[in-house]
Amino acid sequence: MAENAEGDLNSNLLHAPYRTGDPQLDTAIAQWLRWDKNPKTKEQIENLLRNGMNKELRDRLCCRMTFGTAGLRSAMGAGFCYINDLTVIQSTQGMYKYLERCFSDFKQRGFVVGYDTRGQVTSSCSSQRLAKLTAAVLLAKDVPVYLFSRYVPTPFVPYAVQELKAVAGVMITASHNRKEDNGYKVYWETGAQITSPHDKEILKCIEECVEPWNGSWNDNLVDTSPLKKDPLQDICKRYMEDLKKICFYSCPC
Repeated sequence: MAENAEGDLNSNLLHAPYRTGDPQLDTAIAQWLRWDKNPKTKEQIENLLRNGMNKELRDRLCCRMTFGTAGLRSAMGAGFCYINDLTVIQSTQGMYKYLERCFSDFKQRGFVVGYDTRGQVTSSCSSQRLAKLTAAVLLAKDVPVYLFSRYVPTPFVPYAVQELKAVAGVMITASHNRKEDNGYKVYWETGAQITSPHDKEILKCIEECVEPWNGSWNDNLVDTSPLKKDPLQDICKRYMEDLKKICFYSCPC
């Protein structure tokens, strides 16, 4: 009986008000445990809380990612300053809010999403999973999404944005960064990487949309929504044809 009671008490720590002595941290912990639906990243925060790792919790939860070279990049793992399911959902909600403000025809032109092969078992995080969640947020808001059905080279995304006349696109990749990292690289309607003031305005919108909306976690929309299209074959064909036009030498073999 004592062992069961102890187990119950330990479990109840995760549902009680948080008293770390830092009100900002207490709020952040409560938000993460309420909003995160990824069991592995949620467990990472729960374990830190059980073990009283307050400094680690502050480092993970009390700051957010900022735009670097046209994108958000960080290690994969639990926390608002890391790349994970929840922060990608938050980022896409902010993107939606900003793009809706900038383009009156957003829901006619749509959005492009691509991804690479990165992944991390310990946080159940992969570029493919993050791409699906990116698409789900937009599909839930009735935005057409051109989601590549398999991993693609980064240039396919900006090329598709231009060719399909989408308002913007995201490539889930950390480019040349270390394997533990991932990223959220944003392209504008021109196919160019975003610059100021777009990056600053998107960050403001992300901060205004941190709580997941209804439907934002529903990655089943990728398989069921008629607004999702796979541009892979079309874009691959167009890209290779255009490549030939600017290739002045080819190997005879």
